Amino acid sequence: MPRLRPFPAYLLASLAMLAFSAFLAFALIRLFQVEKDMRNNVDENMLWVVTQAQVASHRLDQAVSRRALGHRDADPELRLDILSSRLTLMDDGPQRRYLAAQGLEATLEAALDHLDALLATVDNTEGEARFLPAALMPHLDGLMGRLNRIANAVMMAEWESTGARLDTYRNSLMQVIGSVVGITLSGLALMLLLIHALRQRRIAQRALTSHRDQLEEEIARHISRYKETADALARALNRERGVSEFYRSFAAMVSHQFRTPLAVIDSGLQRLLRRDHQFTAEQRSERYQRLREAVEQMTRLVESSLTAARLEGQQVEASPTRHSLIAIVDHLCRLQAEAHGVERLITEHGSPAAFAWCDRALTEQVLTNLISNALKYSPADQPVQITTAQEGGQAVCRVANGGPGIPSAEQARLFERFFRGSNAAGTDGIGLGLNIARHLARIQQGDLEVRSSPGEGSVFTLRLPAADPEEATDVPA
Repeated sequence: MPRLRPFPAYLLASLAMLAFSAFLAFALIRLFQVEKDMRNNVDENMLWVVTQAQVASHRLDQAVSRRALGHRDADPELRLDILSSRLTLMDDGPQRRYLAAQGLEATLEAALDHLDALLATVDNTEGEARFLPAALMPHLDGLMGRLNRIANAVMMAEWESTGARLDTYRNSLMQVIGSVVGITLSGLALMLLLIHALRQRRIAQRALTSHRDQLEEEIARHISRYKETADALARALNRERGVSEFYRSFAAMVSHQFRTPLAVIDSGLQRLLRRDHQFTAEQRSERYQRLREAVEQMTRLVESSLTAARLEGQQVEASPTRHSLIAIVDHLCRLQAEAHGVERLITEHGSPAAFAWCDRALTEQVLTNLISNALKYSPADQPVQITTAQEGGQAVCRVANGGPGIPSAEQARLFERFFRGSNAAGTDGIGLGLNIARHLARIQQGDLEVRSSPGEGSVFTLRLPAADPEEATDVPA
């Protein structure tokens, strides 16, 4: 009887590695598909757009009724402009395609027709009769009815879509769990094969005693290199996860923050187009200034977001040299005075030797943020105090304002990304400035601190490594 040949060990190892790779690739593909599907959903944004249009229509209805009852503080013109901008947003690109996919394109067209009828009635009527309920209510009621129908359909579609996604995610999760089990089994098989190989290797090493020391040294060197590579890959993976999380947060923030200035610009331009002949030159200038402020706000949002992305990707590096904090502060105060006519910046230099070892561009960016915040959050008649000094081995710059102060419970979170305090309501910003400023300070081996009490203002302190003033190589502004 012929003797069976043993199954080759390398073939078993190859099969185990192939299974391991297949299970791992399948799990990664499923996870990538789930993550991509989660990013591509537009239901939640669509529901927000429809809801805002509904609210705008109800507020217009209320303003028309109040005007008819004699309330002079009612402003139906503004409510009509806001409603027009909301419906314009619904009629734009992805929103319109979404409604068409849900079979609501005709309903949207009917709503837009009612809006055109409203605008025509208002534009073709003079005096107080422009907003009489008898003339507007038929169109307004029809518009509100169409919006209610769209809102109900969008909500039902979102519920159905959410249920379908949950079922898909559940199935994907079970598949990933199965893949993990397969990976575990494949790993166990590889481990057993590795143990067997190590035993065979130990037997062979007994016959190669003359080369044992050399082999051990070679193995240790390889293991060290593999460990360094693994550590580098782990750090890169953590950095990539942080960047991915930032971009997801940034996308959500942009979809919310950019909508407000865009709506302001769109509404202002529509009013100028429709009633330009009714405005005086001073009123037109005021509206142009508002549009410029909205554009400047969007520019600041973009610049802050790009800087935060560079910091998150570790693409910002400091090139420190010796600089005078006094020269930097005086230069920034002079720029503020020339650009904005600000005359309430008061500087006080406690030590002529306030030299810092820093990157001038990064330091100017930090101080510009602190000075701008101090001017923004303090009363217009209150001065902003800026002092420089050298304390031990640190060069220090303090920016103090007489604003409302920061609650103690919020000070610990003040430097977190996207965090805005309760006293920041009504002011523009996205909560990135102080987070970026602290990162830039720490890149230069310094730090940024805050001390504040409600009702007594706030003091922000920038600390940088001190430099020898005799070797200062300050770069001219």
